[in-house]
Amino acid sequence: METAEILTFLLLVICLLATLSERFRTPSSIIFLLGGTALAFIPPLRSFEIPPQAIFTLVLPPLLMEAAFFTSLRDFKFNLRPILQLAVGLVLATATAVAFVFKDIFPGATLATGFVLGAIVSPPDVVAAASIIRGLRVPKRIVSILEGESLINDASGLILFRFAVAAVMTGQFSVLSAGEHFLWMILCGPAVGMLVGILVITLFPYIRELSVEILITFVAPYVAYLLAEALDASGVLAVVAAGLYISWHAPGIFTPRFNLAAGAVWKMVSFVLNALVFMLIGLKIPALFSHLSSEYSSVQLLGYSAAICTAATLVRFAWVFIVGHGTRLLFPSIRRRDPTPTWQNLFVIGFIGMRGVVSLATALALPVTISWGREFPYRDLITFLALSLIVFTLVIQGLMLPWLLRKLTLSFDSRVLHEDWNARMAAAKEALARLAQIEQEGTANAMTLERIRGHYQRRLEALGDGPNTPLFPGDGPSSESHPLVMEENQLWQSVLATERDVVVKLRRGYQIGDDVMHDILRELDLLASRFSA
Repeated sequence: METAEILTFLLLVICLLATLSERFRTPSSIIFLLGGTALAFIPPLRSFEIPPQAIFTLVLPPLLMEAAFFTSLRDFKFNLRPILQLAVGLVLATATAVAFVFKDIFPGATLATGFVLGAIVSPPDVVAAASIIRGLRVPKRIVSILEGESLINDASGLILFRFAVAAVMTGQFSVLSAGEHFLWMILCGPAVGMLVGILVITLFPYIRELSVEILITFVAPYVAYLLAEALDASGVLAVVAAGLYISWHAPGIFTPRFNLAAGAVWKMVSFVLNALVFMLIGLKIPALFSHLSSEYSSVQLLGYSAAICTAATLVRFAWVFIVGHGTRLLFPSIRRRDPTPTWQNLFVIGFIGMRGVVSLATALALPVTISWGREFPYRDLITFLALSLIVFTLVIQGLMLPWLLRKLTLSFDSRVLHEDWNARMAAAKEALARLAQIEQEGTANAMTLERIRGHYQRRLEALGDGPNTPLFPGDGPSSESHPLVMEENQLWQSVLATERDVVVKLRRGYQIGDDVMHDILRELDLLASRFSA
């Protein structure tokens, strides 16, 4: 089968598997992974693979951009301490633990080789974690910490991977040189991303074609990633920085028409890329297992996988609990400002450590030979163990998570509900004030004003005196060309623009989070789309 035929077949299988995932209420990533493993027994698909560099350059940038765009900058800054503890400290701790376990299992292996495996499996993946917790009742702060961790730890894991591979290939490692390179990567990468974000936000208002507007949002992550990599900086941090910057300024730049169209396009692209990646993981496992079975028995391979999975899992649990309690014991100011979370919340953070696209790409990107022509030591075994951990975290932990969340009594923060209610109340009251101003100017039809005023009065009544069920837009006027209808459309656009401004200002003042803002703006976009010319 040709590549085009295989990809077409995989897309058809994705449609089937996605339907099964929805029907059986199972995380789609697990279904795609298991489906890919089953497809690996079909001869034409057994040898199919996507070049590792294609995964880095074609798949990773848009997935990172989407994750960064919907990350709340306020929550990211508020949780920066635990995020860095996990994204940097835990990555180093996991890589070190896995490296020593690998060296103990294979006495002939060097510690540098063990660090290669440790760097591959150390960063949990934002895409994998999101696919597992989507639809589950998880406290907002836990989600914010996990998302922030997964955005940054990709960079720290990839940087560590570079240094470990270089040490294996050359047999040398300079702490000074590595330190200088590390600083350059973490400083230059975000700077490149910020530059790309500034260019997108500056040029976007001058673009009048909807298709080009959407295309620009796809081009931006690739430009940020490739430019940073060309400068030997972190492409991951560049994309994350660009995504956060564009997300912060987007509400004042992106139009309702663009938001609705781009949201649908991005959702589809993200779905297809995620599905292909998880199916590719499944496709690789049987072939690797078969190749290694000539050198190791099935029992040995399963034992090695169990040892690596156990080490990575236990280190994460230990780190989360020790650091979570330790920082508050050592620093009373942190304890007063941010009391110690319950053990149930810490347990969930420790439990959710799914690996995915980054671990896959780095495992497949291992060099075949080292500098003096020898094969890269334990290459196939390292790849197999990395894929084993991906399967373990996605399938075993992923299937256990819903049951675990039902058994644990998690502490939820009701702040989001109050932020949502306050933002809706402020926006509706300001819209009514704008209508009163228009009425005083005497430029609008009285019947039109009353209809729109009635909408906002009903919204205030529905909101009541406290957090309530979000109000969804009701039926509105048609878009016929009657003068009164056209006037009413213009009035709707005016008051809806006022609502948008209020919500965006509340977010810029850190009074509400991005999740609250996006929910309200989407409702306003849906309503505004019915009154646009």
